[in-house]
Amino acid sequence: MPIGAFARLARLTVKAVRHYDAEGLLAPAHVDPHSAYRYYRADQVPTATTIAVLRGLDVPLPVVREVLAAADADRVAQVLAGQRARWAAELARREEVLRSLDGLLRAPGRVRYDVAVADRAPVRLRGVTGPVRADALDAGTTALCRRAVAAGAGREPLVAVYPLDLAEEMDVTVGVPDPAGTTALPGGPWATTLHVGPYAELPLAYTALLEHVRERGHVARAPVTETYLADPGTTAPAELVTRLAVSLEP
Repeated sequence: MPIGAFARLARLTVKAVRHYDAEGLLAPAHVDPHSAYRYYRADQVPTATTIAVLRGLDVPLPVVREVLAAADADRVAQVLAGQRARWAAELARREEVLRSLDGLLRAPGRVRYDVAVADRAPVRLRGVTGPVRADALDAGTTALCRRAVAAGAGREPLVAVYPLDLAEEMDVTVGVPDPAGTTALPGGPWATTLHVGPYAELPLAYTALLEHVRERGHVARAPVTETYLADPGTTAPAELVTRLAVSLEP
């Protein structure tokens, strides 16, 4: 049947059917070589409606492809269970952020940070480096932390190294101190502070740290580091401890 009749049968728009084809999810049964018209079979309707339902629930395209490629109902259930677990983790993270935001709005001055400036010796890190987007900073850094641990980062607290100024996408390194490491942190003066609480509240600590630097006439330079002093896998969000540091011009 032509694409219009198929779209009507599947209760979709023609544009949606074309989009599913472009995404490699629902190829036409036949494409006329002269007119380029698309034709579909009636037995493709269940696939089209499955795609529509999953995308309507914001199921990511890779997961939709896994569902369509599943060999049987058990595999479908397994794929959807994985997506359900990811949604649950994301919901928990968002609830944590909202709790933090609620607390900050009720008592915006409740958090105080002590900032210290001291000289440090140069340090080298051994770890992994990868691109991270500014709008997915937490997720990107978490993924790098997992890679660093899988690569045998050791028992030392993980250190994340960021540029001084965030970009839409930037290279971030996560590793541990190692004289043979490939990432070098400069020696000289560094300003540091401790943050106790959820990672979602780290911008508060950054503001306190960088404002202290500005007020005292120091000049910040790259890099900025976060040292994770508590294991997020075994520590409650309110008890997480992160040391923030920024390198200063001598």
